[in-house]
Amino acid sequence: MGSEILHIIASYDISDPKRLSKVARTMKDYGERVLKSVFECNLNIEGFEDMKGKVDTIIEPIEDSVRYYTLCEKCLKEVDHSGKGEEFQEDEDFVIV
Repeated sequence: MGSEILHIIASYDISDPKRLSKVARTMKDYGERVLKSVFECNLNIEGFEDMKGKVDTIIEPIEDSVRYYTLCEKCLKEVDHSGKGEEFQEDEDFVIV
C-alpha cells in the first residue's frame, strides 16, 4: 500500500495572511508551486494524507478553502498551459545514503 503515486493539484484561498504563509510553507514540502496559490504534487497516499492533515491543522474551515484534484495518468497527458512555467513533471527518484 502507498506505492502508487498520486498526481495532485492543490489550490487554496486562505483569508488570514499568517495562515496563508503557513499553508504555502507546508505545501512547499510536498510539491511545486505553479501559481500563487496552486501546487502540483506527486505523492503516495501516505504523503498526501500527511500533507492534508498538516494543512487541516492550519486552516480555519469557516473562513478558508483548500481543494485537492487528483489527476489520472490519461488526464495528466492532457494538461496544457500557456505562459511561463513547465509541464507537470514526475519527481526524480533519489536515494539518501
